[in-house]
Amino acid sequence: MHGAEILTITSMEQMLTSDEFAVQARQKLVSQSIAIRTGMLAEVRKVCHSIRPDYNSVRKYTTNIKDWLLPVIDLRDYHVYPTCGITEGLNWWYDKERRTVDMAQGDYQWITKTGNDVLYVSMPSAIDGNLRAIDDQRPVVLDLAYVGSNLPMPISNRNVEKAFFSLSKSFGLRNIRTGWYFSRTEDQRLDGLIHSAKYFNYYACDLAEAIIDRFHIGYVYDKLHDQQLNVCKLLGLTASDSVWLATSTDDEYTKFRRHSNIARICLAGLYDYAA
Repeated sequence: MHGAEILTITSMEQMLTSDEFAVQARQKLVSQSIAIRTGMLAEVRKVCHSIRPDYNSVRKYTTNIKDWLLPVIDLRDYHVYPTCGITEGLNWWYDKERRTVDMAQGDYQWITKTGNDVLYVSMPSAIDGNLRAIDDQRPVVLDLAYVGSNLPMPISNRNVEKAFFSLSKSFGLRNIRTGWYFSRTEDQRLDGLIHSAKYFNYYACDLAEAIIDRFHIGYVYDKLHDQQLNVCKLLGLTASDSVWLATSTDDEYTKFRRHSNIARICLAGLYDYAA
């Protein structure tokens, strides 16, 4: 995301009144895609530029992601496998799942509700970017896509069979496709592919480890939360728990509604990433 494409609250307010900025900002929000495409902080971009592709190594896969996620969820007893973003992990699980899957209306549209045996849930929720209670009376498959963009809050691993995480949403690495799949039970095919054959995306994994080594789990939230609050105050939006999102019941944002009259709005195009 290049600076010329971004209408930021800091840069535009130097040239426009608050009312003028609000008009242009609303126009930008309404015209954008319903997809959530987040931005990249300047210091994160610098780390990305420092990673060189490893063309020749054959080495054991290791990761510090379990320790990095500890302020939010304890996955230390789970098997972990690198994936191409969260969606690849979801594909791998969903294609093999023989039980029916339940989900809330408006949750991540890549999954389809087929019944009530297993609960798929995103946390913070893809519906509105907010934390919510999880019905853990059934087996749970947990999508942590927005973790890292909210104030770290503990999530219980009770009944969580599978979990998925990536840096695509929180750190804006969507085009690099970092990701992790966590499973309480060993996945023999992935274990053979990744841990025995040592086949995985070395570049994406090296970059992901560099990011989590340099930035704590609340870093993006701490950097952007004030901008989120300022934008929401100016535009009359309600800030979500995820710093990338806000909600509104205004009919102006109808196309962003995922259920009922609540619209999920991405604020990424209004932030100053060099601030």
